[in-house]
Amino acid sequence: MSEPTAPAGRPDAAPLEPRFPKFARATLADEIANRVLALIQGQQLRPGDKLPAERELAHTMGVSRPVLREALRALSLMRVVDIRHGDGTYITSLEPQLLVSQLDFVFATDAVALNQLIEARRLVETGNARLAAGRITAEQLARLDELLAALRSRVADPAAFGDLDIEFHDAVCAAASNIVLSQVMRIIDTMGRVSRQRTGASRHVREVALRDHGAIIEALRARDPDAAEAAMHAHLDHIETALGAATR
Repeated sequence: MSEPTAPAGRPDAAPLEPRFPKFARATLADEIANRVLALIQGQQLRPGDKLPAERELAHTMGVSRPVLREALRALSLMRVVDIRHGDGTYITSLEPQLLVSQLDFVFATDAVALNQLIEARRLVETGNARLAAGRITAEQLARLDELLAALRSRVADPAAFGDLDIEFHDAVCAAASNIVLSQVMRIIDTMGRVSRQRTGASRHVREVALRDHGAIIEALRARDPDAAEAAMHAHLDHIETALGAATR
């Protein structure tokens, strides 16, 4: 396992050493998993770090190897650790897209989660549109025009249209020029694939989305923040309506 470094601005601080406390044998595996998560949150374990060997880690924590394996399997499903047979267990990159990728299953089975995703998109993407109206460049407008033309040409192809739709929304976000929002959009893109598969199956929904995208571009071209926000809001209203119809 790599040596953790001292916190920035504290060169004299002692390095933090991960502590793997012993657990009572009756402790559930998820408590072990939670301890590993706490070490990551405390930056005592970092992306790419290798955990101690299974035998050593089980002995240190005072648990059986089967219980430890159960905890590590849970962390692996969460994409927090990567179990490499014959090599060891490593902390993953912990990138947002990796950590949320397994949520496709949640969104595929939970209508409430899908509705909450739309709520999040409405908050983030209307803000993106509003910022983009004041910051978009001629080159970025040209790119949106290209994407609109590509969407129009692929309106009969649900899969291709869905991929281009993601590109379109990412391009609006890029025009907003906010790196924090860009990272949030990366998470939303990953989570949103299930909802796009449901709504994008309808030719009518794709055609409505095409018109919505055109309205968004025109508001951005006019550099009108209110109109851009309203156009994005109307688009997401249409998506929410389509999603409700698809989940009934």
